[in-house]
Amino acid sequence: MTRDELLDMLDEAQTDEEIKEIGEKLLELEPGSPYGKLAVWETMEYEQAVENLDMLREALDAIRAVVEARELPSLIDDDRDALVYSTVMMNLGYSLLAEGEVEEAYEVAKEFANFDDEGAFPSRTLLYRCMLELELYNDILASLEADPLESVVGEHARAIALLESGADEGEVREAINYAISLSPDVPFFIINIWDFPEADEDIDEELEDVVNDATYLAEPWCASDKRLAALSAPVFLFGYLTKRLTDEKEIQTLKEGYEGAGVSERIEGAMKRLDEMEKAGRDPEETDAEALSLTADILDELLA
Repeated sequence: MTRDELLDMLDEAQTDEEIKEIGEKLLELEPGSPYGKLAVWETMEYEQAVENLDMLREALDAIRAVVEARELPSLIDDDRDALVYSTVMMNLGYSLLAEGEVEEAYEVAKEFANFDDEGAFPSRTLLYRCMLELELYNDILASLEADPLESVVGEHARAIALLESGADEGEVREAINYAISLSPDVPFFIINIWDFPEADEDIDEELEDVVNDATYLAEPWCASDKRLAALSAPVFLFGYLTKRLTDEKEIQTLKEGYEGAGVSERIEGAMKRLDEMEKAGRDPEETDAEALSLTADILDELLA
């Protein structure tokens, strides 16, 4: 059986057993095959996969050479080599990050994000998560300015970088508010207002994206009291305004705090405005956007 026939079979394979078997046949035919190495690696249990990251390193070197040898840029959606190249980088980068090999993960992430110029893969999540881990705050800000793609993790990284770089408090709050606006449910998982779903729970694609972003942002945001406080203030107020909070004791504590700060009337007016929008059948995203705007105004008044 030829290499191309095996690759076509690999495209159609459904089970780990089939994928592994075809991958092994590819490696018998071509011991350095990046397609075979990736196929076999992806069928391994976690511990075995971590012990065999050299397979991905070797696969990356091999498939990079194939992609770079082309005269025209590869389109990930339409090209097997480009897809394998991206998948190898994704698996290697995230595995290295999970194992604490952050500097090597960062090198992979830069290559990954540069190739993934349409955002078909979670390359930005890996890139900015590595940069946060390495405390490359100035580089985060420079990278975001040059990056044509926007991402939830990237905008949260911007907010953290501004906070750690000593930016103006108003600029930091604006960055946090904008990051929240891209995926309003993410911070509720980050600061444990909401529990992460159990591993065996069925979740839809939208919630899966939210949970994934929150997973990679939880550790950076909770790394210090300063960061946690900066994120918590707008999240709790936004949650209060949009009724995302359900714990009665928590709600009562916030209510008393807002009364003590002299903004309770402003908050009640904001809630009335949001209720009117909801009753009028306004789009939930539009209501959330208005709630975040009101949150920013109230916090500016409170913290000025």
